[in-house]
Amino acid sequence: MSGLLKDKVAVITGAGRGIGQATAFLFAKEGAKLFLCDLDKKPLDETVSKIKSAGGIAEGIVCDVTKKEDCKKAMKAGADLGNGSIDILTNIAGITRDKILHTMSLEDWNFTLNVNLTGTFLCIQSAAPYMRDPAKEESKSGKIKTRSIINISSTSARGNIGQVNYASSKAGIIGLTKTVAKEWARFNITCNAIAPGVIETRLTQVRKEGEDFGIPEEQKQMIKMLQKQTGLARELGQPEDVAKVALFFASDLSAYVTGQVLTVAGGMIGTI
Repeated sequence: MSGLLKDKVAVITGAGRGIGQATAFLFAKEGAKLFLCDLDKKPLDETVSKIKSAGGIAEGIVCDVTKKEDCKKAMKAGADLGNGSIDILTNIAGITRDKILHTMSLEDWNFTLNVNLTGTFLCIQSAAPYMRDPAKEESKSGKIKTRSIINISSTSARGNIGQVNYASSKAGIIGLTKTVAKEWARFNITCNAIAPGVIETRLTQVRKEGEDFGIPEEQKQMIKMLQKQTGLARELGQPEDVAKVALFFASDLSAYVTGQVLTVAGGMIGTI
């Protein structure tokens, strides 16, 4: 452990599984005090328990990021770990509901946009009293302290068959990220995004009958074939690959970097 986040207070959404959980584990190893959010209580509790067992500091709360009151409650509770201040907000909660455009219901469109894009907006807005407001007060005394917001976009933001809702939400994340970066730069708050490619999580596992998430077996095999042909000499990306980039954006190593979108996709890369 190098202590890159020593004594920093970090709020992470979607922390029960996948990228969110991997990020929570890595941030804890780097010394952060964690407040974790997830819609599902059981995996959230397991993540908190593992961090505490390893000697880390973590608390958690069940949170539906599409509900403003849930977001406000979560951010306030997270700020309580830092005497009213949040240093890092990592918005990882996300979902997919894939269908070809002409068969997609308005419900599937709205659901995906609400979780991925509106949820990120609500979390940032709810964190403002604990990030933007303290920074304004600190600036009056000449104190400089970097705070960080990290959002999750996707390589699908450039368009992907069967993901018009998901692609639109992740493209929206880019616009949201760059706007917040411009509005809050004066308060020494950075805002950056990560655009993962295919990462091994439950959203990219082979879809099981009756489940809304996952991808068809044929598509998964095609992705693996493309990875072998064009990717780096390894299997598909892991949650830890994204977590390491989140650590860079959360730490002072990126204190002069804001409004950026960094692709994490091995060799399967394109223009965002």
